[in-house]
Amino acid sequence: MMRKQKLIWQIFPLFLVIIIVSLSLEAWYFNRHSRQFFLENTEKELIVRAQLIEFKIAEILSEKPVQRQKINDLCKGIGESIQTRVTVIDPSGVVIADSLARTSTMENHKNRPEIQTALTGKKGVAVRYSSTLDQNMMYIALPVEENNGIVAVIRTALPLTAIEKNIRSTRNKVFGFLIFTVIAAAGVSWYVTRKIIHPLEEIKKGAQAFARGDLSNRLAVPDTEELSELARSMNQMAENLANRIQEALNRRRELEAVHCSMQEGVIAIDNQEKIITINEAAARVFNFPASALKNKNVLEMARNYELQNFIHTALSTHEPVEDDILIHQNKDLILNIHSSALWDSRDHRMGTLIIFHDITRIRRLEKMHKDFAANVSHELKTPLTTIKGFIETLQEMPDSPSDDRSGFLKILEKNVNRMIELVNDLLSLSRLERLEGTGVRFAENQLSVLIQGAVTACEPLAEKKQIQIQTTCPEDLTVRVDPVLMEQAIVNLVENAVKYSAKSAQVEIFARGNGRDIEIDVKDAGTGIAKEHLPKIFNRFYRVDRGRSRLEGGTGLGLAIVKHIIQYHNGQITVSSVKGKGTTVHIRLPSQA
Repeated sequence: MMRKQKLIWQIFPLFLVIIIVSLSLEAWYFNRHSRQFFLENTEKELIVRAQLIEFKIAEILSEKPVQRQKINDLCKGIGESIQTRVTVIDPSGVVIADSLARTSTMENHKNRPEIQTALTGKKGVAVRYSSTLDQNMMYIALPVEENNGIVAVIRTALPLTAIEKNIRSTRNKVFGFLIFTVIAAAGVSWYVTRKIIHPLEEIKKGAQAFARGDLSNRLAVPDTEELSELARSMNQMAENLANRIQEALNRRRELEAVHCSMQEGVIAIDNQEKIITINEAAARVFNFPASALKNKNVLEMARNYELQNFIHTALSTHEPVEDDILIHQNKDLILNIHSSALWDSRDHRMGTLIIFHDITRIRRLEKMHKDFAANVSHELKTPLTTIKGFIETLQEMPDSPSDDRSGFLKILEKNVNRMIELVNDLLSLSRLERLEGTGVRFAENQLSVLIQGAVTACEPLAEKKQIQIQTTCPEDLTVRVDPVLMEQAIVNLVENAVKYSAKSAQVEIFARGNGRDIEIDVKDAGTGIAKEHLPKIFNRFYRVDRGRSRLEGGTGLGLAIVKHIIQYHNGQITVSSVKGKGTTVHIRLPSQA
């Protein structure tokens, strides 16, 4: 289990982080905007200096011829007096004068961004590295206009070294102040945190005493309103707990006596239909842990109309009540329920005790036996009647020709074989339903081997009708199934496909892996099945065409058997068919059952 952290180490670091983050953001904001402030002030100063000497440059440029040396001397004198680099460039980009460098060695400045902007009649501003002075500079360029035309560009520049020095000095001061503030704030935060935590620690000690069973202990009431209410509430809780523990002990003895005496599921509910207690046998029926159901309304455990009516009836009478109800879950359950009134020590009705046991299997077996008898009597009636009729005919015609007797015997043999097949299918289906999948023996099997075994079993029937069975299945495709049951299912599907296909037709079997599932399709080009019959074809003894089914020797149980086998493998089976064009049975199985 992860070690718990003390509250002080959860609150104090949080305070400290908030303070540090807040001050750091302020310091970052100040440093960022202080640099911008210095740059903007420098830009304004350079603009003012350029404007102050602009008119003088314009006067010299208006003289004919232009005296460049005079302009150069002016730039040097002004640049030295105002500690600013001053440069004059003509519209072609040639440097006329510069206060710091020799104009003869300077390259054409027309491509400088600030010069390009100034030549358009606007103020040009740029900050970049100067290869001439070997340092970062800020440049301001203003156009010198005469007669509505630009005759030159005057540019002033200052190194950024002084600005950056001021910025660094300011940043260091801010950082020092930040460290001092964080230390001071940490001390204050620690003091405030300790003041908050101390009464909580006292309350914790008192709560631990309560947890140890010392309910006579009482907590000191702090000065803080919220904590004082908490302390009073816990003191009141301790007093109430002492009273209720004794009541709970009495109830526990009663309920334990009830639970120990009952071997079935037991639920005790109060008059408001809330669960007082429930044993594990009852909780398992409703797929809940017993501990999670206590004090819950019984309808939260199972929303069932029949159960609700039973409970209302049981609570409204002092007499025992008994009934069978159906619980709808993944698998429907039939419960036999008994109820009896529950009384407290003062002979007051406190609720009802419900005792039940699961009779689903008993009822299901009873129904299976009834259905089995009904189906057997119905399905065996026709072949038995036929057999009886021909036996009587043979008895009445002892001297009939041998050919007639041979024909009668073949008919008798056919009906006997049909009875044997019907009985075998009934027994197989009955066994599957009775076991409910508990007899399935899962193992890894090569699917192509299972399919080939089914095809081999169906070859005599297919050869008789000259039908080809084509299989498509990867050799390395494996599936976790019961090989006997799965081969039986495939045999039933292939036999159906062959029986209901025309002579010389073709039956196809496709198997493939699809992600985590295995898919198997059995496709024929037979008579097909009408849409209204598709939902019922998996019912026992259901036949689309009863006359043809009996003619082909079908029992009406093959698809019902297949359905049970696929369900016990946690798979799905569906049928798609077009009347007159054929039928495809689609099986989807999980690769790991």
